[in-house]
Amino acid sequence: MEHWRNIILWKSPPPQLCKSPCKSHGTRPRQAWLNIPLVTPRVKTQTSTKKPPRSAFSVVEPPAELSTLTTHLTGHSTDDAFPDGGLQAWCVVAGSFFLLMSTFGVMNTTGILQNYFASHQLASYSPSAVGWIPGLFTFFGLSISVQVGPMFDRYGPKGLLIAGTACYVTGLLLLAESHIYWHFVLTLGVLSGTGAALLSTVALASVPQWFDRKAALAIGISMAGAGLGGVIFPFVLRAGFTNLGYKWTIRLLALVVLILGMLGTVLVKARLPKGRSRSTINLRSLKDARFTWLTMGLFGLELEVFAGLGLYPTYVVMQGFSTNTSVILLAVLSIASTAGRLMAGGVGDRFGRINTQTALIVLGALAVFVIWLPFGNTLIGLYMFSVIFGLASGSFLSLAPACIGQISKASEVGGRFGLTYSIVSVATLICIPIGGEMLDKVGKRAMVAYLGSVLIVSLGFFLMARWACLSYRWRWQAKI
Repeated sequence: MEHWRNIILWKSPPPQLCKSPCKSHGTRPRQAWLNIPLVTPRVKTQTSTKKPPRSAFSVVEPPAELSTLTTHLTGHSTDDAFPDGGLQAWCVVAGSFFLLMSTFGVMNTTGILQNYFASHQLASYSPSAVGWIPGLFTFFGLSISVQVGPMFDRYGPKGLLIAGTACYVTGLLLLAESHIYWHFVLTLGVLSGTGAALLSTVALASVPQWFDRKAALAIGISMAGAGLGGVIFPFVLRAGFTNLGYKWTIRLLALVVLILGMLGTVLVKARLPKGRSRSTINLRSLKDARFTWLTMGLFGLELEVFAGLGLYPTYVVMQGFSTNTSVILLAVLSIASTAGRLMAGGVGDRFGRINTQTALIVLGALAVFVIWLPFGNTLIGLYMFSVIFGLASGSFLSLAPACIGQISKASEVGGRFGLTYSIVSVATLICIPIGGEMLDKVGKRAMVAYLGSVLIVSLGFFLMARWACLSYRWRWQAKI
């Protein structure tokens, strides 16, 4: 038995022996080398140790190199050779910047539109009823992505961007002629929301195809377009409503969206070949615990962010400040949010995307409970909250695609984005009506406390996602 074990452990190949006699091997048969005594030392192999089978509750130890792992924890395919730079890759980032400026930038400005509708055309309706209009716009802008994501994987971006731009601009032009409640629901909520879904989903899904190690930075730069839109559009709308009137202001907004959509259509290109997706709704992605926890965490973040942005101007006015002050505070929040998106991307690539997101959620919760809740009735407190919460909340949306992309194969990114944001869209639909109802029924402080509590719940979900990435073995130093 020891003889055969030494043969198995022999590291060098056996000599090539002939079947017939020759000068080099004489008359020795082919198998004669087996009788050569071996002096190879004993080596204890791993197969000699019997391991008990793992049960359903066994914990798998993560690999040692996990502490330095930053992207794509599920493994790579041949398509996952990311350029991580170059002219074409950065052109895609620029195109995504313009598309997100026209979509999420307007979503960040819905508080101004809602306040105007409630004061003019829809003055006879309650704030919660008016809140359904921007809520539907955001809902359609995210929910339809469950279909748009696989279509992007299958057909590429060009056709989707052309159709989205046409749909979005048409909805805004019809919005300028609206004066009845259901007009606003169909034009802004349904038609423009559908166009925004086509543009935003392509913008979010295209960047991770070109970047891996710099994915968070690239997505942060593209998401800065949403922050810039949140800075510019409130002043454009406010000045337009005063000097141009409602109709021409909305038409001007439609022209800006058209220009941004055309720029995005020219610049955004797909890197992977077409025909990658086989189904429109891939629910099997939810079997990945990391993806499920991240989706639940994003649900909470969207519930808090869009409710806060939509109700913040109304909250400021209810505190006794002017409408101009509410616009300025929203612009300050958007400026800080833009800076937060840019900084969070680089920090996320260095220290881990989920790590960075978790830390910034903690900062956002502190801003709500330490500044907004006790000092929300003072102008200094509101400015401080706008700056600090803007810096934190900028990452809530910009790091989300990077977090999903790092646990997904490049060919699955579009479908997973679509599934995530179709689920998250429910939060955007109900967040403003719920917050508006709380303003009417239980008051301003209760609404602020509710929004802060939602952030705490989201923090728990992101901690669970990080734990799942580590195979449920906690490591503080892991770069996730």
